Amino acid sequence: MSELIQFDALLQVLVAGALVGAGLPALFALGVRLLSAPAAAATLAVEGAPSGTDAGPTAARPTGLRRAAAMLCFGVVLAACAVGIWFLASGGH
Repeated sequence: MSELIQFDALLQVLVAGALVGAGLPALFALGVRLLSAPAAAATLAVEGAPSGTDAGPTAARPTGLRRAAAMLCFGVVLAACAVGIWFLASGGH
């Protein structure tokens, strides 16, 4: 039975599929989440507004650290896409 199924190759395909199929979209989603406004700041109303009037959510911007981490996530996703395209274009199997 072991001659019919190559378990090393099967494990390599499973690991690569998990990383590319779930890891890269999760990394992209993390980058989007890091760029979005924090939930508590997005729901606060402007101070000093009369009660009963909704002045709208405040415009909260991500900090420099969050923006840098998000750009790192996007950079890794773009690099993985570029390496995949290069690998396929060069005749990789």
